[in-house]
Amino acid sequence: MSTTGTNSTPETLDFAVEGMTCGSCAGKVIGAVEGLKGVVDLDVDLATGKLTVTAGSDANSEALRTRVTSAINAVGYRVA
Repeated sequence: MSTTGTNSTPETLDFAVEGMTCGSCAGKVIGAVEGLKGVVDLDVDLATGKLTVTAGSDANSEALRTRVTSAINAVGYRVA
């Protein structure tokens, strides 16, 4: 898994989101992340509090990780 530069194939990034306890919480997280540059797909597992983001093949994964974390924090949740 590459963590710097650009990727030739899509990469998945996992985030443990603290405070996400209901469907409305998951919806807020999805809304905050789905439009970010570099995000091509995402999945939230409410039972485990896990967000999985699929990065576009041209995305810088470290920059995307920072953007996703900031977006989650902005809507009131925290990445563990």
